[in-house]
Amino acid sequence: MNTEKNYDFLLKEVGQVDHDYFLHDYSPSNGEKYYCAQLFKKQKLKASIYFQFQENGEMTSLKEAPFGGFWVEKKISSESFQFFVEQLLIAIRGLGGRSLEITQAPDPYQPQNPMIHYILNTLGFKMKKMLMHQVFENRKEIKQYLQEKASKNKKKQEKFNLDVEVGPIKNFNFLKDIKWWRTIRDHEYKVDEEKLIQQVSAYPDRYHLVTVEEGGEAVAHVLCVQLTSNSLYYFLPAMNPNNQQTFTGEVAIYSVIQLGDRLGVDFIDLGSSEWQGSANHSLIHFKSKVANNSSNKLTWQIQL
Repeated sequence: MNTEKNYDFLLKEVGQVDHDYFLHDYSPSNGEKYYCAQLFKKQKLKASIYFQFQENGEMTSLKEAPFGGFWVEKKISSESFQFFVEQLLIAIRGLGGRSLEITQAPDPYQPQNPMIHYILNTLGFKMKKMLMHQVFENRKEIKQYLQEKASKNKKKQEKFNLDVEVGPIKNFNFLKDIKWWRTIRDHEYKVDEEKLIQQVSAYPDRYHLVTVEEGGEAVAHVLCVQLTSNSLYYFLPAMNPNNQQTFTGEVAIYSVIQLGDRLGVDFIDLGSSEWQGSANHSLIHFKSKVANNSSNKLTWQIQL
């Protein structure tokens, strides 16, 4: 197969982005440039990747985002994808790039990952980091879970006098709660609040807040994000350690799943469970009560 003749490679600086993964809508900071590489076959887009180019020659896809990486169509051959990556590396060298780092989305977002990871490895990329994401997928199983747990969840709420509010973000006071509760627990709080507020303002329909209250006082928050239209990401959860009932977390996560069902998503990404570079086994166990699958999010790097 003459791949070079059948496919067209395009590299361009990014202006306005039209992509279901809305975090591609990125404004470069001083000294940065923002690029998109694309592979076309007969004018039809087959693969793409977005990345930032910093003044020191380091390139990242995507910086300060849960993931970036390659987005490819279902019907793309390994040979075609390899051609795309090879052309990408030639183009990056031409720009003066010194390195490229890619954090590839977990499998539910990108089903072609096994092939993608294999090709990156064969082309000399080195794996820099691995995070396990636990996932609850399949709309039918989501609905079945909600039906089976509905009565028990209602009893928990009544027993512990818990109320749940789910809806769009009206203000950002909840961030103060999350920051404080995480500080008490000695957990990380890596949130660029200014950037988050800008993203919520630009994409209000993609952000949802779940709040559990006891006697009118918030005892748990979960900020959920539709990173893609068919998914819901359990992005920023926190519970008040000074006022936490046994089932607070279970009520919160049940409400997240209800939200996902109402939004009609294909899967709920419960995120990774890590603390100071080690596996957070208690959190993994908690999520395993709901998750029916898991996928590793890999970060690859190559020196040019």
